[in-house]
Amino acid sequence: MYHDLSCHDLSGDRITVANDAARLAWNDTLEALLAHAAATPEHLARTLDADPGFALAHAAKGLMLLSLARPELLGAARDCLAKAQTAMVQRQATRRERMVTEALALWLADAPRQAAQRLEAILDSHPFDVLALKLSHGLRFMLGDQAEMLASLRRVVPGFAESHPLSGYVNGCYAFALEEQGFYAEAERAGRRAVALSPRDAWGRHAVAHVLEMTGRTEEGVAWLGDSRNWAHANNLRFHIVWHLALFRLERGETAEVLRLYDEDIRGEQTDDYRDIANGASLLARLDYAGVDVGSRWEELAAKAEGRVHDGRLVFADLHYALALLGAGQHDAAETIARGLVEDCHAHSSGERREAARNGALAAFGLIAFHEGDYAEASRLLGCARNGLVAIGGSHAQRDLFEQAHIESLIRSGCHDRANQVLGERLARRGGLNLYAARRLVQLRQRPSSRTAALAIAATPLAIAH
Repeated sequence: MYHDLSCHDLSGDRITVANDAARLAWNDTLEALLAHAAATPEHLARTLDADPGFALAHAAKGLMLLSLARPELLGAARDCLAKAQTAMVQRQATRRERMVTEALALWLADAPRQAAQRLEAILDSHPFDVLALKLSHGLRFMLGDQAEMLASLRRVVPGFAESHPLSGYVNGCYAFALEEQGFYAEAERAGRRAVALSPRDAWGRHAVAHVLEMTGRTEEGVAWLGDSRNWAHANNLRFHIVWHLALFRLERGETAEVLRLYDEDIRGEQTDDYRDIANGASLLARLDYAGVDVGSRWEELAAKAEGRVHDGRLVFADLHYALALLGAGQHDAAETIARGLVEDCHAHSSGERREAARNGALAAFGLIAFHEGDYAEASRLLGCARNGLVAIGGSHAQRDLFEQAHIESLIRSGCHDRANQVLGERLARRGGLNLYAARRLVQLRQRPSSRTAALAIAATPLAIAH
């Protein structure tokens, strides 16, 4: 028989668990989730082993599964919803716990934005609920809802005193939301505070890396990410942090080191997680644009992407699968993804998917045109997608790959005036510090008069192998 323990978790909110072992395991789960720890699934499994009737844990598990954007996990997420709903019939759950379960049901019904809103509604009456905060933060990130991601955090962050055990992690989320909206100084302060309060905050450390990248502070970026022990506990976010380090190294022209980081860390574990494939494909594309021979590395990525052609769960993922396939010369498979996006523009049940697919389809066909050597068409399509790609989710640093492809296509098609304009805008956004833009602008000032000369500029290596 269930006995109401009426206890509280690390957030300070009441949870309905059957025993203290479940409560302690749940607290470990919360901290691990915020730390992006690889041990998060293990802690969650311990929680449910201790109390199989804990509805909140089942609902949280379902939401975590959906965040992986893998269609084969939909059945498991539905099972989590069923278990949570059954548990709430058998046990008196709190309003907060019921709302998390409702958020899972909404996302499963292809309404992720409503799911995020339901999670954020919890914060109105439970402003310290780090589970709702972190899950809504992740959802808004996937949806490209940058303004709402920041707005929800602005409402609750002031209430988190340093004495709260999870205050550092909350500041890490706040730092990332600030950075994505261009508040770089404020973001850096919040991110550094986050790491000082919670040294395991890989997300906060990652947020500061974003600030340093967007403000062109390459040397500081290398120093900030110089000790991998700071994120050794992390899940595959650790690969993404090394990806940021590789971008700084690429800015410094250290292409041999970039390739080493790629082989040993970024693709050291050759998973088919969309985030890991995105890291690999976008870095290889940047190296290609810099005139670096990446050898056969595209083949491994394409082999993973082949199995994801029909996923259709996240446009950001679809575009990077297409990029990987194009890198290996598999144009037909990439075109299958692009055509699927066109279909989703009109027929998908999710409004969010339709919105993202509109610009995603333009970008996908733009990448295809680029790889086929039709640079004029590539520049047209990527230019049309440029201002709407935020809807696909991901960060500015991740979507920057599509801007670089746009710039390369403008140069290679001889549209130098437009390329100058886009490069100038890029420098302005980054405080005048961006080696990629600066080098391209110097080369464009030579004003070659023929398309052949424009192609020669585009093929000029931007980095020197060290």
